[in-house]
Amino acid sequence: MFHGSALTNRWSSVYGLRQRVVGRLGLLSAVFVSTLLHSVSLAVAGDAPIPIIEVKLTEFAVELPKTVPVGKMIFSVTNVGTVEHNFEVEGKGLEKKFEMNLKPGETRNLQVDLPAGTYTVYCPVDDHKKRGMQLELMVAQQQSHE
Repeated sequence: MFHGSALTNRWSSVYGLRQRVVGRLGLLSAVFVSTLLHSVSLAVAGDAPIPIIEVKLTEFAVELPKTVPVGKMIFSVTNVGTVEHNFEVEGKGLEKKFEMNLKPGETRNLQVDLPAGTYTVYCPVDDHKKRGMQLELMVAQQQSHE
């Protein structure tokens, strides 16, 4: 014999489970879209794009442009050597470096905001600076080409 109340209870359980799953998926979708929109607004926010300055560290040299523009920039530093290195920018009261050394093959970004002037960039690991891992960096206003 078939009981109508058992079928109704079973249908209610299945329907309730379906509603909970759909509700959770809806919440996850809302969080995902909100996060995506927040990321996009951060990526396009600001007055101008921040220049990325490529830096290569090896035994025992630092490679990067000798002149960079005034203002915010990101040094994208890659250790192309075979031992650990680090990257430090020093001058005009600023001294900024990575908290941990870069392992061979590792790349990290260091963001700075530099006023015009002369800075020293170097590897502060052991005696690497004395062995040639340093450069003088000029930070200057870019000339407009009109």
